[in-house]
Amino acid sequence: MTIEIAATAALSHASAAGTAAAPVQAGYGVSLTDFSGFQQAMAGAHARLESRPVGAPSQAAVQLMKPFEHINGEAQKLSLDANAAKNAGREMTPGEVVMLTVRCQEFMFHCQLTSNIANRTSDGLSQLFRQQS
Repeated sequence: MTIEIAATAALSHASAAGTAAAPVQAGYGVSLTDFSGFQQAMAGAHARLESRPVGAPSQAAVQLMKPFEHINGEAQKLSLDANAAKNAGREMTPGEVVMLTVRCQEFMFHCQLTSNIANRTSDGLSQLFRQQS
């Protein structure tokens, strides 16, 4: 049970039962105004977090995500091929094992390359922002 749920439950029980409610245990220096302020803050946060329609991604965002989509596609193909080999009910030939291993290594190379590019881009942008400030 999170603190928000516990505080809301305690306040709703206290307000519903009137003066005969079970006491709420709290630390030293806590008052009822703290609880009501917390409840108002939660209501305000909930109002700001209401869902809003999202527009289509920009062309730049689509281009930015293409390498990640390619890596995801490679992972799905490797998974399908490995599961097909497992479900075939026979052992893989040495050539098939070597080919699957090579494809896995190629996949890892693409992951590392994409990660390296993303890290260098992030470093470049950080340096640009530091220079501008």
